[in-house]
Amino acid sequence: MTNPTHDDPQDTDPQDSATPVAVREAVGIFDDQASLQAAIDELMLAGFERFELGLLDHDAAPDTAPHHVADDPAVPRKPYIAPESVGDAQGGLIAGFALIPAMGAAAATAGAGAAIAATAAVTAATGGVGALVGGALAYALTRKRARGIASQEDAGGLLLWVRVRSAAHERLALDILRRNAAHHVHGHD
Repeated sequence: MTNPTHDDPQDTDPQDSATPVAVREAVGIFDDQASLQAAIDELMLAGFERFELGLLDHDAAPDTAPHHVADDPAVPRKPYIAPESVGDAQGGLIAGFALIPAMGAAAATAGAGAAIAATAAVTAATGGVGALVGGALAYALTRKRARGIASQEDAGGLLLWVRVRSAAHERLALDILRRNAAHHVHGHD
């Protein structure tokens, strides 16, 4: 009786191979955030998924000119995050900083036997201060994001990669990029 080993070619899973798989992408550079967002919106309406969209991670590569790295698979990338998601995160940050201290203050004040009015006042004041702190953090993050976008625009534009599944999918992506004022539009592996 023989024991099969992992060296037997019939027992290996082709997905376990260390051979890199080529990924085909459409790429374009946009001069401004509005054109980039319009292209992304149209791509998503055409059936592209958010995970198929990639942006240059300018924080990881701040001095990178987009047209020099458009075809470089090693350049740092970040996923696309919708403006609505950014707004949701800002709201969560503000609410979290308001709610958690307010609830703690309410519990401590009520636990100490304070009157309802005093407990409500302490809760409101603590929640208000927490909301201000959360708002300041949300504002700082928004400003950092805006500075990163402006820096990329100044460095040559906003780089967008779109993973494509077929030749027809690639043609569609390239057409959408061009229609939305992208330049340096092309496909690559």
